[in-house]
Amino acid sequence: MQVTRCVCYQQTFAALQQRCQAESLITLAAISQATNCGRGCGSCRPYLQAMLDTGATRFTVAEPGKPPRPY
Repeated sequence: MQVTRCVCYQQTFAALQQRCQAESLITLAAISQATNCGRGCGSCRPYLQAMLDTGATRFTVAEPGKPPRPY
């Protein structure tokens, strides 16, 4: 199974990554403020951070206590 989106706001990480580059959104807080992603249930927050850290947009389901890994 892959994690590819913020489920609350139905935004794919690929689309979010493009928006981050276009709008210079370089922190999780900036992404959340601009898109609301990460403000709903919050389950995408570690994936958004991993996207910022690695540039990946598809991830395996994260294990408890471990960061998400690119798929």
